[in-house]
Amino acid sequence: MAGQSIRSLLYLWDKRTLYIGPLFEPLKLSQGAATLIVALDKPISFSIDGESDITECNCLLLPAGLGVTIDTGNALVANCNLDALGADFSGLSALMQKTHSNIYYELKQYCEFQHIFKTLYVQQLDSESAYTLLDDLLEKRFKQFYPKHIIDKRVAQVVDKIKQTADDNLSIDDLARLVNLSVPRLVQLFKKQTGVPMRRYRLWHRLFITAVEIASGGNLTEAAINAGFTDSAHFSHTFKAMFGMAPTTILLQPKGLDIITQHR
Repeated sequence: MAGQSIRSLLYLWDKRTLYIGPLFEPLKLSQGAATLIVALDKPISFSIDGESDITECNCLLLPAGLGVTIDTGNALVANCNLDALGADFSGLSALMQKTHSNIYYELKQYCEFQHIFKTLYVQQLDSESAYTLLDDLLEKRFKQFYPKHIIDKRVAQVVDKIKQTADDNLSIDDLARLVNLSVPRLVQLFKKQTGVPMRRYRLWHRLFITAVEIASGGNLTEAAINAGFTDSAHFSHTFKAMFGMAPTTILLQPKGLDIITQHR
């Protein structure tokens, strides 16, 4: 498509993140958040860890924490990390036509999703305009098909607290006391609501904080340490585990990357 010469985009919002561009290489990863991947110009494929089957599709919906290999064949893709509390995943799963080992794929409304993501990419929209389009697509446009999704307010409170203290290793005991739960009960509820353990969610949010600081002109090593990583190697290892590639592959890609953050 003509947009291949356009710089890639990485939108960073508090609720979701969105990358639009090529992914360059097969990704072997375990996501820290539920993720929607939509191919914009040609099909992609995926395989589950431990299985030999390869499935081709035009989009897939990944639950948090699932080990999977994705081969985009250098396609242009939209990679959207969804809200931590599961509402996006719950709704989008109802729009998918097929499932395999907890992965949903083939959107009934693929053409509409493809059109919105291509619009975002070609028009290179600002943070607010892009989020308005994305929020309408994920939350409002197909709401009549979504099942009821219940959010445990105690888990939501813990997620907010982790976001506020991501650079500090606040103990699980402290978090459990915050919401008047036992540690085992909080661990159970948090994993059920978000799909990942608290420690993994904290690392995921630290990646987000690091990217936001880099977008503001910060040095990668300093940004990683400020976000709570022990050093840049810890950040790189975590990034590769959750995204399937080194951070430099995305941040230093040949045609460039624009990181767009929300105004606070």
